Amino acid sequence: MASLLKAIRPGFIAQPSVALKAFATSRFSTFTASRAEAIDTPSTPSTSTPSTAAPSTASSQQQDIEQEPLSSFHTPLQAWIRDFKTNEPKDLIQLQRKVFGAPLRKDILHRVVVWQRDAERQGTQSTKSRGEVSGTTRKAAPQKGRGAARVGSLRTPQRRGGGLAFGPKPRDHSSELPRKVQDMGLRIALSTKFAQDQLVIVDDLSLDSHKTRQFEAIQRRHGWDSVLVVAHAENQNLWRATSNLQQVDVSIMQEADVLRLLKRQMVVIDRQSVRYLEKKLKI
Repeated sequence: MASLLKAIRPGFIAQPSVALKAFATSRFSTFTASRAEAIDTPSTPSTSTPSTAAPSTASSQQQDIEQEPLSSFHTPLQAWIRDFKTNEPKDLIQLQRKVFGAPLRKDILHRVVVWQRDAERQGTQSTKSRGEVSGTTRKAAPQKGRGAARVGSLRTPQRRGGGLAFGPKPRDHSSELPRKVQDMGLRIALSTKFAQDQLVIVDDLSLDSHKTRQFEAIQRRHGWDSVLVVAHAENQNLWRATSNLQQVDVSIMQEADVLRLLKRQMVVIDRQSVRYLEKKLKI
């Protein structure tokens, strides 16, 4: 600033643009005429008028927020409640979309099925090693003098009747899976059955007798070749009527799992079990 004041003569103070051009010409070799014109051109101050559209814009945004519909993920689903014996619709039931409308995830279903099948393995296989098979402990042949390879035990794996090398032993085959992934797999399985129209919700699962022919008649009438029945409590008539049917499984609502749901084509579930699963799998 001191050098600028020295370069500006007293008469030039009233004309700041002339002083700036004189200083720039003396100090910078790259000072051009276009830059000098830029100095001469007065900068027009930006006149800002008070914005009157801000309140209206804010109010319109508020109206958009108020009028925006809720996401379809939060809206409930509707399904028919049918009669167990006649399959006729009786009433409508509201289903939670987060439980019965979850997107399909094959990777999650695969993880849950592998975890369940690992837990079902007995793990009781066992083989005998060379130290467990019966047999003599004497040396098979003299160490020297016979012109052949050295021979020791007769119970080695390469000999007939010997032990097995690195054979299976009793162990636990179960694996670990986070509880949230288990619940997510059950939600996906239920949603898949509902989306494929393979989920039948009934009001009651009562049977008049424990005879198999009565359940077979219902199964034949509805066209259920392979079915899983989920009841809210133990039903002796239902249990005894389906005990000798190979394509029919019966489970209580606390024992419903992904493997059983995917194993059977149709799933028949009562109203109480639906509410229990919604409460259990709620997120």
